[in-house]
Amino acid sequence: MLPEERLAPGGATVDGPEPVRWGMGDALLGTLLTILVPALVALPFLVATGRDQLRGIPLWAVALLQVPLWAGLLGAPLWSSFAKGRRSLAADFGLRMHWRDVPLGLAAGLGAQVVLLVVITALYRVLGVDIDNVGTSAQELTAAATDVVGVVLLVAIVAVAAPVFEELFYRGLWLRAAERRWGRGWAVVVSSLVFGAIHFQIYDFPALVGFGLVAALLTLRTGRLGPAIWAHVAFNLTAVVSLLAGFG
Repeated sequence: MLPEERLAPGGATVDGPEPVRWGMGDALLGTLLTILVPALVALPFLVATGRDQLRGIPLWAVALLQVPLWAGLLGAPLWSSFAKGRRSLAADFGLRMHWRDVPLGLAAGLGAQVVLLVVITALYRVLGVDIDNVGTSAQELTAAATDVVGVVLLVAIVAVAAPVFEELFYRGLWLRAAERRWGRGWAVVVSSLVFGAIHFQIYDFPALVGFGLVAALLTLRTGRLGPAIWAHVAFNLTAVVSLLAGFG
């Protein structure tokens, strides 16, 4: 196993003298590409199908349209590592996993889902916000899973691909780039806010930021993305299972 990298404020690495040149510019450029490229791919699809929005499209189409997004989430860290870093996603961004990451991550993700649901429900009731507006994107995806193939695609999208690619980008590149620039505290906050905002789901924003904080703290605490990936799996899968079972 590679030694776990620690970053000090200002960008120096604690466990090795080899410098890296990736940073906030790469994280910002990657974010821009993950917004623009999927939009450019979706536009011809809408024109070809005569649709004016992506809502209600079949899950196979959802999966295909996720490919440009996943390519950006993976491509930005790959480019940063191989062009400006140590040529290793493990060394640069902590893409490592230990057996104990599985129970730790699953427990953290499930706990975050339950706690955030209780807290946000209470908060929205105080503010007079309709709680039914929360999770509409997940509800639409789940409603499209009308057969076994649909359920398999749904799980593959939200509980396999999303946890791996999003954690590599947001808790890998983004968190570490922000840590090099501003230190750990701000890195946790900023990367979580970006993670919440990039989903463009205003009612889900507090829950997404809350989970981002949990995932960022797990990553910094262990020096690995393994716990955050498994937490993301549990967080998403809990929502999907509850919706499929009719509890959502």
